Amino acid sequence: MIERTASLSPRDGDASANKHRRVDLTGRERHLRGAMQAMTHVGQRFARAARRTLPFLVKRHARVAPDAVNILDLGADRVVSQGPIYEVLLAEPDGSAWGLLTLNSEALGLMLEGVLGAAEGATATSLGAALTLAQAALVGKLARALAQDFVQAVKTEVGITLKVELAHAVATGDEREAGHSDGLCIDCRFEGIQGGSILSIALGAEALEAAARDNDAPTPQTGDPRMAEAVCDVPIDIVAELGSVTLGLKRVLNLKVGQVLRLTTAVDDAVSIRVAGVKKFVGSPVISRGQLAVEIRGRHED
Repeated sequence: MIERTASLSPRDGDASANKHRRVDLTGRERHLRGAMQAMTHVGQRFARAARRTLPFLVKRHARVAPDAVNILDLGADRVVSQGPIYEVLLAEPDGSAWGLLTLNSEALGLMLEGVLGAAEGATATSLGAALTLAQAALVGKLARALAQDFVQAVKTEVGITLKVELAHAVATGDEREAGHSDGLCIDCRFEGIQGGSILSIALGAEALEAAARDNDAPTPQTGDPRMAEAVCDVPIDIVAELGSVTLGLKRVLNLKVGQVLRLTTAVDDAVSIRVAGVKKFVGSPVISRGQLAVEIRGRHED
């Protein structure tokens, strides 16, 4: 089986390395390509918004850089081996879609330093096995703001509406609340700042795949749509033919006022109606409001 990875190689020491698996595009994952593309757009939009939510990044001339999309199985590793971490669980109120925002220990330390106004070039705060109440309060406010950035990115890109269900810190050795399987994940790293700080976002693959199909861009129109509107206003000549007669040129030249041309059409015969010179309908002569008119009775059969 030929395998092809959809993510960057995990870096040494990443706690998330054992949760990611290689993408096999020869099997079911081949059908996830649309969802993976949608997830890529979600990650890019989230990264731009996250930089505005974390103003200390601007001061340090840093940015949030999303990695490639990974297949994620949260049920494979529930116990936190490198913590503490902070996770925000999201769910679709009337659907099956789920989302997850996870901040690793290095990201928590960096955010605490940023909130407390650390000088440029400072390293992330080293944390214990668990966050203190004060640390959890500071981080929780930022995490919820980042979760709203994630929610907005998902809503804009694929039309799924998520809401926060749970936001909490998880200490080293504790079990995570998130246990979903078959999701798509993007690790967002702090580019320009040393360390292994990661904001991880994940979405349920099945719901994302369905939303990606429903939100496929329609076939683009060719030409200027204003031209189509202008064409609708072009005047078209419609001619109702009462009949026809064939005359020789000599007789035509001798026609005089008062002469009668006898047509081949009987009084009760159908009248041909031409649109821009093309025979389109058949009708019957009638009187409407004192004027000669033609009532359309059917379409002309070629």
